[in-house]
Amino acid sequence: MVMSVDNLKNDLTNPARAYLWDIVIPNIPGGGDAESLEIRAFSTSIPGRGLGGIKLAYKGGPGMKVPGKITMSQSWPVVIREGTDKKVFEALNSWQETISGVKTGIGTLDPLLKANLYLKCLDPPGSTWLKIQMVGCYPEDVAEVPLSQDTEDVIMFSCTFSYDYWLEA
Repeated sequence: MVMSVDNLKNDLTNPARAYLWDIVIPNIPGGGDAESLEIRAFSTSIPGRGLGGIKLAYKGGPGMKVPGKITMSQSWPVVIREGTDKKVFEALNSWQETISGVKTGIGTLDPLLKANLYLKCLDPPGSTWLKIQMVGCYPEDVAEVPLSQDTEDVIMFSCTFSYDYWLEA
């Protein structure tokens, strides 16, 4: 394969930026302001995946290893800023209440409690160069939020979404 100077120059001068991304939540189960949750997303990560290995023994030697099934963490952490309108708190709380009510312990059917979320990586002009669909998401864990009178920090929610699998959309 012959590499041209233009291709090399483009590869070296056009890196993907870690701060240019958006989260899209088309429909939040239980209601809530999806746009506020999307806009206030502060940090996240591109999910990883791997291939489990299967070792095949052969006589007394080391044998060989072949690729196994695809593995994914099935957890996607997102840190979200909160506002005094408490839209993030209400959206995540309503979603979790839909999954299983605190007082009743009664939940909803699986198709009604999960949503597909999208992570869009952008280039400087704002075009999407990578779009990942997290299939079957729900807020598995909303971490405690520390409060203190000796700081002027903004309140942030750390939410870990559980997902069935992800794919490039």
